[in-house]
Amino acid sequence: MRKRLALVLGVFVTLLVSGCGQQATSSGSATKLTVEEGTFKFALSGMAKPYNYTDKDGKLAGFDVDVAMEVGKRLGLTPVPVQTPWGSILQGLKANKYDAIIGGMSITEEREKQVDFSQPYLLQKAVMFVNEKNSGGIKSKDDLKGKVVGVVTASTYKEYAQELIGPEGKVKEYETDQLALQELNTEGRVDVVITDLGVGMDAIKNNQLPAVPIGEPLFVDKCGIPVQEGNKALLDAINKALDEMKQDGTYLAISQKWFNKDMLSESN
Repeated sequence: MRKRLALVLGVFVTLLVSGCGQQATSSGSATKLTVEEGTFKFALSGMAKPYNYTDKDGKLAGFDVDVAMEVGKRLGLTPVPVQTPWGSILQGLKANKYDAIIGGMSITEEREKQVDFSQPYLLQKAVMFVNEKNSGGIKSKDDLKGKVVGVVTASTYKEYAQELIGPEGKVKEYETDQLALQELNTEGRVDVVITDLGVGMDAIKNNQLPAVPIGEPLFVDKCGIPVQEGNKALLDAINKALDEMKQDGTYLAISQKWFNKDMLSESN
């Protein structure tokens, strides 16, 4: 009788503890918002001027930084930028090293399988840049077969370029757009660089690169703010902040500050 009673009590205690554990876990998941309480850690490369870069004082600046700071403020959290190489930035988010990426990440089907994206906060035009002295007569995307194309590593430009160059062409990857564009200085390194129009024009202007944009935009990327998969609380909060920024004019003010236009307009 005592053994039977002890067995019943043992099962009851086990179930009780187990139930409390599940409740605590569930509660913890539901209330979790960011990696560190009170902060909003956002990652960017810091290598994509004027979107995000290191200024003369050694501080991160740019369109993405201003957007991220405003989002963090509206979340009631302290924004903390985390500079990370673009090639591994998505893996860092999945490893819980930061809360979000605000660095011009295009929303793609492949990425959506790994993380959850906010609504678009930026539209980017993919454009071809050449050095007219050694471009080999490239005028449009139809001239890229068999050519060498430079792109930023882990960017959407790589897959697109591979479709255009054919089996005899080659895609070279670089850590930054500036490094890729500098390759246009030397004949035979790359024939063309595909990158964002804003990034390319800024690099040309500030580094005196002998490059020019050619042809029509290849495509327009919709960029969102990815968070860890399943973190609905943070995702909803970010979307709410973006909606408010658009409605009260804050987003447009940031956009005009850096580009003199609305970066969410299809006609930009």
